[in-house]
Amino acid sequence: MRGDIVLFLALVGVIGGAIVIGVVLLVDGGSSDPCGDALPPLSGGQADVSQEGFNEEDAGLTQVIQAAEAGNIPAVEAAFFGDIHNFTHNVDPAIREADEELAKEICGVVIELEEELAFERRTDVIARQAAQIREMLRDGAELLGYERPGG
Repeated sequence: MRGDIVLFLALVGVIGGAIVIGVVLLVDGGSSDPCGDALPPLSGGQADVSQEGFNEEDAGLTQVIQAAEAGNIPAVEAAFFGDIHNFTHNVDPAIREADEELAKEICGVVIELEEELAFERRTDVIARQAAQIREMLRDGAELLGYERPGG
């Protein structure tokens, strides 16, 4: 029975990853640079681009890192997909306006993390990618005039 659950979760991850990649390609028109333009807003386009919003995302990414380090992929997915993932999309235009290269870097690592969750599911890679995203979002917060989350 447990093997069936693992197989089901793996299949859901692969299908979800394929959908994410397909949406990115569709939105981008199939170009080779899915991060060339601002990411489309998610969850109604409302983003808490504020000190509190950045602090919440920083704490959420810390949970992703801790779950990955513990080898708990379902907890990683639960923590990442939702508010954290939405925030990376919704904050993109503000960061992109201030530093286009930083926004592209964040976008690129988010896509890499999505692909890792969909296919390889290596927890060490996921933890490293989540830490990269967290650091870049910290840079983005400072760039936008907020205090750097996480100290």
